[in-house]
This record gives sequence, structure tokens and C-alpha cells, in this order.
Amino acid sequence: MSLVREELHSSKTAMANVFANPALRRIFLAFGGSLIGDGVFSLSAVVFVYRNGGATAVGVLAVVRYVAIASVAPFTSTLADQYDRKVIMVVSDVVRLVLVAVAAGLVAVDASRWLIYSLIVLVGLAGTAFRPSQASILPMLARNHDEIAGANVVSSTIESVGFFAGPALAGFLLAVTNVSTAFAFDAVTFVWSALLVWSIRPPSEAERSPEVLALLAHSPDGAPLFAQSFLNRAIQGFRLIGHDRNVLTLVVLYVLQCVVAGASAVFTVAIALKLLHIGSSGLGLMESLLGVGGLFGGFLALMLMERARLATDFALGVIVWAAPLILIAVVPTLGAALVSMWLIGAANSVVDVNAITILQHIVPNDKLGRVLGALEGGEVAGMAVGSLAMTVLIHWTGLRVGLALIGVLVTLAVLPGLPTMRRIDQMAFPDGVTHRPPSVRHLHHLRWRHSR
Repeated sequence: MSLVREELHSSKTAMANVFANPALRRIFLAFGGSLIGDGVFSLSAVVFVYRNGGATAVGVLAVVRYVAIASVAPFTSTLADQYDRKVIMVVSDVVRLVLVAVAAGLVAVDASRWLIYSLIVLVGLAGTAFRPSQASILPMLARNHDEIAGANVVSSTIESVGFFAGPALAGFLLAVTNVSTAFAFDAVTFVWSALLVWSIRPPSEAERSPEVLALLAHSPDGAPLFAQSFLNRAIQGFRLIGHDRNVLTLVVLYVLQCVVAGASAVFTVAIALKLLHIGSSGLGLMESLLGVGGLFGGFLALMLMERARLATDFALGVIVWAAPLILIAVVPTLGAALVSMWLIGAANSVVDVNAITILQHIVPNDKLGRVLGALEGGEVAGMAVGSLAMTVLIHWTGLRVGLALIGVLVTLAVLPGLPTMRRIDQMAFPDGVTHRPPSVRHLHHLRWRHSR
């Protein structure tokens, strides 16, 4: 019990330190408002698509959206290493504001569903530049290394709050208003986000610790970014990942988790509206449980950081993403579905926090945007595969068998990667500590390995 109290105190201290930093506080307030709006938009869009085309339309549109994002993300992510990351985030917010506002208007006048489908896809494309910029700018806004690790946990926690509050609010808005109003609410949150991000002022060099300054130092080797072709810059993230077998294994396991995430875009709707017949409000409840689990997962991720087993815990989190699908397949009840959503939400926070924290330790900051962009490309590609696979499986084998197949296959695929995850922990955290950065010598060694 004393250990739990100690970890609770450490978690509270870490998060308090993050919010004591004005720049980090503003970016997370912006992020939180935007995520709640995104949750409203996503659930409202799914309901709109389901009403107009059923589960097949939901699956097909998800595949189209993910393939489009996977194709664009490696290119737009280079913007985070080429231009002011704050400006990129604001522009992304403004573009999405316009697209969502137009979509709201088109839904209100009962315009062509195909045009609205197109805008839903474009909103996803416009957001591909935002997330790499946000993840890459966090180390630049931190004053010490504890704030970097804490910022990743806060980011995941706020994301979980958004996953909980967004669908819950969407369920309320859809019950008392309509899809158009829900879309309009999302547009307002982009105004909130853009204004807060624009007001951010990074700390001065005097406010930063030597360790953070070392993490932000540019790699001394390699050609200047602007001297390289746009295509070469775009694929550098994949090259950096491919040249390190350990990191490649981590990314592959992350993509496997994304396969389940992509499948969830289809099976969550099918479970709520077809298997359990609990309607749109029940769908909102299931989606909200993801966020509730994510809140717990964010706290759990911070507690587990002290063990210096981030990569190993990351792999276990991927397994917990997949295994609950077997529970729903075997016990097709509302209770089993809600427990599974909670477990998946908790695992999501652990996976995201650990993956980003590891990459921030071993990838030079001036290349981090491209690596995260490649990771995002793999992420949405995995989600596209999952959405397509789930759609096909529902038609060929039925929903319950499809859930069981994806859950079993992903779980078994993770197991061979566990030894590699342990090697990553030993490489990234040789002293068994995660709350302080690698030594300068270790950083230089890692920069050399990833720049080859």
C-alpha cells in the first residue's frame, strides 16, 4: 500500500510539474479541447455513415481514410522538421476548422452523402501534420527531462479524457440535436486549439536543463534537410526505422496494435448496433469506456516507468489490446463488451506513452518528426488492414468468429517480439532508470546509428 501511495505521489508530482510549465499547459489545454471535438466528430461521422450505408460503408470509408492518411502522412510529417512546429499545428487546426464547418453545412442541407464522405476523409488528411508536430515540439517546450516523460503521460491522459468525453458528448448532442450540430461543435474546438497553440512561448535556454539541451542538439552528421529532395526527406523516417532492427520490431508490434484499432472502427459499431442492439447511446457508452480505461492506463504507464521496462510493457500492452476481443467472441454480452473496451483503453495509454517515450530517447530531435511520421504512416496502414479484415470477416465468418481470429492472431504474433523488447530496454535504459535521459555519449552513439 505504501508503494502505491508513493507512486500516486510521484504521478501527481510529475503531472503538476508539467502543468506548472506555461507552454506545456497551453498546448495540453489546446489538445484537450481539440480531442473532445474530434471525439464528437468521429462518433457523429460513424453514425452518419452507418445510417446512410450500414456497416459495410463504415468499413470501406475507414479503409479509404486510413490508406489516404498512410500515403500522405510520411510527406506532411516532414513539415515538423522543416518549419516552425507551432505554425504547422495552427495551420492544421484552421484547415480542419474550414472542412468541418463545410461538412456541417452540407449535412444540414441534406447534400450528397459522397461529398460528405469526402470531407470526412479530408479532415483526417489535414490532421496528419498536427500530431508529429505536437509530439516533436514537447521536448522543445520542456525545461527538464522529468517534464518530457511527464508530458507524454499527460498527453496520453488527456487523449483518454477526450476519448471518454467526446463520445459521451456526441451521444448527448445526437440525442437532442443532430449530426450537423455535432460537426459544428467540433469546428469550434479547432478555434480554441489554434488560439492557444499560437500563444505558446517556449522556455529560454537558461530555463532548460543541460540534459534537455543535449536532447535538442542537432545531429552533427548527415546532409542538411533542405538540401535533400522532398521524397528523400519523406522516406527518411522509414530508413531510420529500417536500419535499426530493434526499433523496427517495436514499430511492427505497434502496427499490429493498430490492426486491432482499425478493426475496432468496424466491430465497435457492429457490436453495439447489430450484436447487442443497444443503439447509438450504447455505442457512445462503449466508446466512452475506452477513455475511462485510458485514464487508468495513463496512471499505470507512469507507475510502470520506474521499472525501466518500457519496451517490454509496451509489448504486453499490445497483447491486452487484442486479447479482449476473444472475451467478446466467447461471451457476447454488454458486460463483456464494456470490460473489453475498458481493457483496450488502458492498454492504449500504455502502448502510446511507452512507444513515444522510447523514440524520444533514441531518435535525434531533428529527425524525430520524420520518424514519427513514418510511424504514423505504419499506424494508419495497420488500421486500414484491420478495418478491411474486419469488414471481410463479418461477411465471411460472422462477427464473433472474426473477433476471435483477430484477437488470437495478433496475440500470437506479439510473443516472438518479447525478447527484442527486453533488448531495447537494456539499450535505451542501461542504468535501469527512465526518468532521466541517456548520457551525452549514449546520445551521440544513437545519433550515429540512426543517421547511417
